[in-house]
Amino acid sequence: MSLPLGKRAASGILWTTFLSIGGRLATLLSQLLLAHLLVPADFGVLGLAYTITSFFDIIANFGIERVFLQRHKGMRLWTTQVFVLSLGLALVAAILMCIAAPLGAEYYNNERIVPLIWIIALAMPFTAMAVVPQAKLKSDLRFRFLALYTSAELLAGQMAMVLFAWLGLGTYSFVLAVPLLAMIRLAVYWRVSPLPLRPLRVSRGWWRVLRRGSNVFSITVLTTCIGQGSYIMLGGLASATVVGFYYFAYRLVAQPMMLLASNFTNVLRPALISMNGEAERQKRAALKTAEMLGLITVPICYLQAAVAEPGLHLLFGDRWSDSVLLLQALSIGLPFDAISWAAGCYLDARGQYGRSLRYQLMTAPLFVIAVYLGATQGGALGTALGVSLYYMVHSLFITSVVFTREGIALKSALLCFAFPASFGLLAFGGAYWLACWVHGLVQSDMLNIAIVTLVGLLSYLWLVRTFRAELYLDIVSKLPLHKLGLSRSKV
Repeated sequence: MSLPLGKRAASGILWTTFLSIGGRLATLLSQLLLAHLLVPADFGVLGLAYTITSFFDIIANFGIERVFLQRHKGMRLWTTQVFVLSLGLALVAAILMCIAAPLGAEYYNNERIVPLIWIIALAMPFTAMAVVPQAKLKSDLRFRFLALYTSAELLAGQMAMVLFAWLGLGTYSFVLAVPLLAMIRLAVYWRVSPLPLRPLRVSRGWWRVLRRGSNVFSITVLTTCIGQGSYIMLGGLASATVVGFYYFAYRLVAQPMMLLASNFTNVLRPALISMNGEAERQKRAALKTAEMLGLITVPICYLQAAVAEPGLHLLFGDRWSDSVLLLQALSIGLPFDAISWAAGCYLDARGQYGRSLRYQLMTAPLFVIAVYLGATQGGALGTALGVSLYYMVHSLFITSVVFTREGIALKSALLCFAFPASFGLLAFGGAYWLACWVHGLVQSDMLNIAIVTLVGLLSYLWLVRTFRAELYLDIVSKLPLHKLGLSRSKV
């Protein structure tokens, strides 16, 4: 007998949380090893290459998977259309990406990005052919399998990067495994979750898929412009080495936050779609996820900011010291973005893509102004502060508008940000002050890190359990703790 939807979603969140923590540790270790094996300019070249590839990824994705996922019980009627359209768009995007590579190299005055872009383009058709079974897995709420496979793929990718870097392949280390991993994912997903393709002659609704996907496509274009805009502006003004310091800091901050938030939303989006017709339950689930994302992502980023200086100095000496302030500045605003993803999933589940696009357009000018002024006036640090400011304002706006229009009190929406931010500042700010005081007596980077981590995390958990007891107990009550050898009385 299958578990109820709420239990399946809670189980999915449990798996994604634990595996995200493991994935974060693997990613952190690989990034530190890569920082030893490579130079800042290598990271900068990769960041510049991704400013080109990200825009063509939009064409390949277009939004078809999200439209397909909304079909839910009628997915089998749309498999051929989605498969053919996804593959066709991916092939077009890959060809255009290869053509654009030399033009991007001329703009950045860096020929090293060309082969990286060509290698990434090889993976696009294989990724597109996996769209159908991937959407089927999400629709079937097979969260455990998706979490396990995603984590295994992440670990394999990180290990491959370190191996290639150790072999002396330089910047190529970042991308050589991408096509191979895409091919393996394609084979595994179709084997685990097959969905028969219908003959082309009986397939209908091609234009409908494209029309529904066009709003998602527009949203993706806008978010990609924002996601890559800081690299583009900074890359046009600074050297690859400066971009490398910024890219390294951004990856350290963004990767754990994006990994956790994306895993949460991979659980939330299909679960919310299954709740269509239960409006009250649907919006409460979205709000609860926003609260959970805030309580988890904010302390991770604030902890990173507090240990950035002693951590990078302990591992690399002064080699990556220029990334410290960048990492701290980005850690302030980026976790806010993860919280707003719950509101975005709610709009997706209801098919309100046009509304989501309007909200994105309303805050986009702030990004351009903040990042452009930051890049021109303050270089890499100004860029980081501009990005952080944008995500704070944008996320507060999106979350507040979406939830208040659904009848949820503005106070409830704002508390998704206020509690984690205030708890994080108190816990990790206090721990950082204590570590600085101890450092005046005993100068040890390792001791500083230990104090900030232990004191900060314990203080944060105490604050959450004391002042957010209802949410804390609600989360604990849904976790199958007996599988971990725990009982609720021990928590």
